[in-house]
Amino acid sequence: MTTLTNDIHIRAPRAQVWDTLTRLDLLAAYDPGTKASVLTSAQTDGVGAERRCDVQGGWFIERVAAWEPVQTLALELVTCSFPVNSLRHDCALSESDGVTHVTQVMTYELKYKAVGRPLDAALLRRKWDTGIKAFLGGLKEHVETAHPRTPTA
Repeated sequence: MTTLTNDIHIRAPRAQVWDTLTRLDLLAAYDPGTKASVLTSAQTDGVGAERRCDVQGGWFIERVAAWEPVQTLALELVTCSFPVNSLRHDCALSESDGVTHVTQVMTYELKYKAVGRPLDAALLRRKWDTGIKAFLGGLKEHVETAHPRTPTA
């Protein structure tokens, strides 16, 4: 298992950040690595809601695995076009003086262990870490400047 941890501070209330993160079909609007994100379940939020994301070089479907309003959101891989056995993103939100601190932890395991480990060490770990940083930067820009929204939670 590989674990990547990243965080960012967003000048907005935690509820506003939560509102953006939990609009599952909104990911492509702020994540530069995502071409499209659409709901694939009738359920639009909460544990069990699913989305499909098209990204450069492939696609994935993920499901909400944890949902603690305005605190914790976790998404787990259901299936994908990449050589991945398992993948999970855990986002935790905390707030101080109107600034939200978002911590994102990604854990994953690649298929083909004999080939996967060296590939992860040589290329994927850095590439995916760069992608997470871009995701967080896009979230920050979206929430702070591009599309401020009235929080629903």
